[in-house]
Amino acid sequence: MELTMDKIIKKAVEFKPLTAVANQLIGHYVTIFMIHRPTSKESNYHGLNPQLLDECLTYAKQNGFEFSSIDEIFTNALNGVKADRPTLCFTIDDGFDDQLNELVPILLKHNAKPTLYVLVDFIDTINWPWDYKLIYLINHTKLKELKFTHNNREFNFDLATDAQKTASRRTLVRYMKYLSQKEFFDLMAEVIQKLDVALPDQIPEAYAPAKWSELREYEKRGLRIGSHACTHRVFNSLSLDEVRSELKRAQTRLAEELASPSNIFCYPSGTTQDYSYQHAPLLQELGYPAAVSATPGNTNYTFIKKDPYNIRRHSFPNNLDRFVRYASWFEAVRSKLK
Repeated sequence: MELTMDKIIKKAVEFKPLTAVANQLIGHYVTIFMIHRPTSKESNYHGLNPQLLDECLTYAKQNGFEFSSIDEIFTNALNGVKADRPTLCFTIDDGFDDQLNELVPILLKHNAKPTLYVLVDFIDTINWPWDYKLIYLINHTKLKELKFTHNNREFNFDLATDAQKTASRRTLVRYMKYLSQKEFFDLMAEVIQKLDVALPDQIPEAYAPAKWSELREYEKRGLRIGSHACTHRVFNSLSLDEVRSELKRAQTRLAEELASPSNIFCYPSGTTQDYSYQHAPLLQELGYPAAVSATPGNTNYTFIKKDPYNIRRHSFPNNLDRFVRYASWFEAVRSKLK
């Protein structure tokens, strides 16, 4: 049903007289896309097909969209600049090597002004994202189920098929990401022991991070690079002191390694349950004037100026029709009504 709706909306927005009137009535809006990894070579998660990304960017240019970086968008919002056209912005979360070398070149080819938000502990190879560790563990276990009890709650995950593994891992991530540091590390150790899979000493090639040297080269070519903190733990699972420590450490490393890091922060995970109003003052202390979330929806300069620490982003879709819908005046109106 939703796919059919996407096709109907695509036809509507491609009727240029209607789109011209709609854009005039609602004012020019901003669609910020959140991109994660390209299609998995191990088929262990759903990724973005680079060909689809190229197709979507080509479509956007042919249909008169403006491309802006997240820093440019915030600056324009702050200064009351009026956009000439509907604007698209592309952000990428985490800092994997395949993001940098498979997706960023396509974005730069189209002058799409992307920003890559990196986890500095990952780039420094101190650690790799805990949620991707769970992907690795669940995909490498020979067990058909995972059972444990935590905080008087019983868990029983089916691991017999790829689909069941994916569903189980997502449920486990949703539960673990809100645990305190001690509870989190204790449960992670228990899960590793029960799955009977040893995490490798080195980050596996399929999960390799980008290198600072490569990031510097891409920065020269037009890529902005920003802070996604250090560990990918959501802020609502950390104390304010722990959050402050991650923010400072990440900011310091970016300043040491890069010429001009993005001035806009990106919350780890970034749903409304993952951070709170308490975290904006910490970002302000360090000079971050705004932050992007994972709350879906289109936005505009007025909203960004009014609520700069809750900037909305759409997850990049898996087909062109949905891309057109997310980038459309229809979605901009729908977002205003939410």
